[in-house]
Amino acid sequence: MNRVTIYLLAFGAFVTGTAEFVVSGILEIIADDLDVSISLAGQLITMYSLSYALGALVLVMLTATFERKKVLLFSLAIFIAGNVIAFFSSTYLFLLVSRIVMAMSGGLYIVVATNYAAQLASPEKRGSAMATVITGFTVSLVLGVPVGTFVSAFIDWRYVYLFIALVTVVNLYFLYLRVPKMKGNPATPLRQQLLILKDRKLVSGLMTTIFWILGYTMVFAYIAPFLSEGAGFSIEKISTALFVLGVFAFIGSRFGGFAVDKWGPKRTIIISLLLHAAALFLLTFTIQSTVAVLITMMMWGVAAWTTTPAKQFYLISLKPGSSEIVLSFNTALMNVGMTIGAGLGGVIIQYTSILHISWISGFMVLLALGAILFSFQANEQRVKTEGKISC
Repeated sequence: MNRVTIYLLAFGAFVTGTAEFVVSGILEIIADDLDVSISLAGQLITMYSLSYALGALVLVMLTATFERKKVLLFSLAIFIAGNVIAFFSSTYLFLLVSRIVMAMSGGLYIVVATNYAAQLASPEKRGSAMATVITGFTVSLVLGVPVGTFVSAFIDWRYVYLFIALVTVVNLYFLYLRVPKMKGNPATPLRQQLLILKDRKLVSGLMTTIFWILGYTMVFAYIAPFLSEGAGFSIEKISTALFVLGVFAFIGSRFGGFAVDKWGPKRTIIISLLLHAAALFLLTFTIQSTVAVLITMMMWGVAAWTTTPAKQFYLISLKPGSSEIVLSFNTALMNVGMTIGAGLGGVIIQYTSILHISWISGFMVLLALGAILFSFQANEQRVKTEGKISC
């Protein structure tokens, strides 16, 4: 039962991920249809990420004491409403409001769903269970985004959101049937919840999240115009490239769960961040070749999403008694990084060549590597200190 339930939770992550990322593939189409600039259309991603962060942090805290199944189902119901609003959107502002509704409910859902998966699995399988939910999120890159991009080339892009709403209704029904009830957490004052931010190893680990996703989003948010201008890709080629990226992102997220259970989070995170940075630097030089771009995107997808389950597992291990709070901070800061990445990427393409975003993104990922190395060192020092005290 637990395996099926975890897959249902992962499917919920898939639809929320599709709603978030599909804009990246149809950015130019939306900009033309709503008569706004690409830079302004890109802020649909920025506002989504910011609202997602609020949902993941503020709404998780506000609903911490509530029965978790009710919170899970309520978040998906509001997410469905957001997609319906998007379907009927006729102006930029209307679409922006729908994105905010989708994002806040999606942020709440992903935190609760990931923690649910960890609690439903046996201790030795928790890394894989969390990776399964994350995989649902990355499958949206494999199927949701490229299919949404391809469909939008032939019919109104708004129908993508209608379809997302319909399949989410089905998922909501099955989650209602299969998800077991789970008690809320004891009431914890906000001040006490914020005390975990005094832990330098946790803070530096969370900083890794910001710089990692900042580097990823700077390129991904503008991947359609990046490939269109730099490599001369058509909308069909862009959807193919996104499909390739998504397939290898899926492989990376699954491999990340396996790797963290097999070799531990430290080795997995370090290697994946190094490869992630290398892929972004290479993208600057391989943009002129279709084959080389696709190979580089394969490397990028695997490396970027291998990091995610390993990093979440590591962060929870630092504060096992506050797993949902840690996950909410991580998810919130992940979307803060997305917000900064989309915003900074918009500034770069507004005032300079869009081709500069890949190598700048590579430096951001190297900053993420520096932050996690500091966290590992601080954690090792804590373990040594505690060992001496126990002796």
